[in-house]
Amino acid sequence: MLSTRLIRRQIQSTKNIAKITKAMEMVSAAKMKKSQEAVLVARPYAEAALELLDNVCGSMTSRKDYPLAHKREISRLCLVVITSDKGLCGGLNSNVLREAGKIIAENQDKEISIVTIGKKAEKFFRTRQNVIAVFEGIGDTVELAETLPISRLLMDDFIGGKYDKVIAVYTDFVSTLKQNVEVKDLLPISERSIRETIDEMGKDEIGRAKKLKDTTEYLFEPSPEEVLRKLLPNLVETQVFDIVLESNASEHSARMVAMKNSTDNAKDLLEDLKLAYNYARQGKITQEMSEIAAGVAALE
Repeated sequence: MLSTRLIRRQIQSTKNIAKITKAMEMVSAAKMKKSQEAVLVARPYAEAALELLDNVCGSMTSRKDYPLAHKREISRLCLVVITSDKGLCGGLNSNVLREAGKIIAENQDKEISIVTIGKKAEKFFRTRQNVIAVFEGIGDTVELAETLPISRLLMDDFIGGKYDKVIAVYTDFVSTLKQNVEVKDLLPISERSIRETIDEMGKDEIGRAKKLKDTTEYLFEPSPEEVLRKLLPNLVETQVFDIVLESNASEHSARMVAMKNSTDNAKDLLEDLKLAYNYARQGKITQEMSEIAAGVAALE
C-alpha cells in the first residue's frame, strides 16, 4: 500500500493537471466558436459561387482550353495534407496521416510530392516522402490572404506540369463531437468535383442555393468561356480556403472534447486517490492502535 505522503503528492499533481486541462478546454471552446462561425458564414457564399460556376461549366467545350481543367495521364501526384500545428486534439491528426498513408500506398507506381499544412504533417513526412512545400502558423481565425499562397503554388505547379493531379486530405467539420477525414480532388477541375463540393458544402443552405440556380438566368459578358477562364482560379482558391477553415474548426472542436475528457478523467482519478488515501490513513491508525494495545499488554 502506498504511503499517505505519496498519495497526497499524487492528489496535488492530479488537481494541477485538472486545472490546466480545464483552462485549455475553455480556450479551445472560445476558439472553436469563432472557427465554427467562420465556416458557417463562408459556406453559403462558396456554395452559391460554385452553383454559378457549375452553370458556366456547360460551356466548357474543350478542357485543353482551360489549363486548370486539363486532364492528362497521372504519373505525378501531389498530396496536400492538412493537420494542426499543435497536439492534444485526440486522434484528429493521426486519422488524417493514416488516410494519407493509404493513398500513398495505393499509388506507389507514381511520383508523389507532399505539400503539408501544419507542423504535425511536416514532422511526419519529413523523412518519409518528398515534401516540396511547408505551410505553418496559419492563425486561429483563417483569412483568405493566408491561404492564397497555398492555392497559387498548387495552380502554378499544376499548370507547369510538375504534377498531374492534386488531392487534399483534411478533416471536415460536422459537429462539435464529429469530424470526418475527407479526400478531395482539387486539380484538375471537373464538373464532377464541382458538384461533389456543392453537395458537401452548406447543407443548411442548400435550399437557398437551389432556388438561386432554378430561378436565375445568366447573361455572361464578354463570353461564357472568358468568364469560366477567370472563375476557375477562384474556385481553387475558394476550395483551399474552405478546407483550411474546416480543418481549423475541427482542430479546436477535437481539442476541446479531448481536454474535457482529460478533466473528467482527472476528477475520477482524484476520487480514487482520495479513497486510497483514506484507506491508507485508516490502516495507519489501526496499526498504531494495535501497537499501543500490544505495548499496554506487554507492560501488564
